[in-house]
Amino acid sequence: MNIRNPRYNAHRTIDVDIEHPDYGWIPYTASPDDIHSEVCRSRYAAALAGEYGEIAPYVAPVPTVEELAAQYERAVQQHLDETAKGYGYDDIKSAVTYADEPAVPRFQAEGLAFRAWRSLCWDYCYSLLDAVQAGTTPLPALEEVLAGLPALEVSYGN
Repeated sequence: MNIRNPRYNAHRTIDVDIEHPDYGWIPYTASPDDIHSEVCRSRYAAALAGEYGEIAPYVAPVPTVEELAAQYERAVQQHLDETAKGYGYDDIKSAVTYADEPAVPRFQAEGLAFRAWRSLCWDYCYSLLDAVQAGTTPLPALEEVLAGLPALEVSYGN
């Protein structure tokens, strides 16, 4: 059987291409831990021994713009929620519900502040995204985006 193109994958097992008699070249993963297949374990050992050529290192896939945007969005949302939790709310959505509730002035002040802050944060993010997509700003690291978010300012009107 012809086997070629050995390469490590994200799981530290080895992917190869095997020439199948009916389907042509097909992908195959060889693993040293496959409890169901001695063939799989022996192909892994053969790959390690160099029988299929040099094993290429694992190369992580480059995330798409959409994947990066989703990752950044989740991180910003988590930051908003964690900040609200620090004030005793379930999340940012829960905090902003107090903006229109005058019964307890402290809660209303926090709700107004969280509502405004949420808008400022997302405005910052979407403006940054527009600049990155326009090519006028390089893509910042996620840590830089989070550090650049506007600060929450709560005024209790004492």
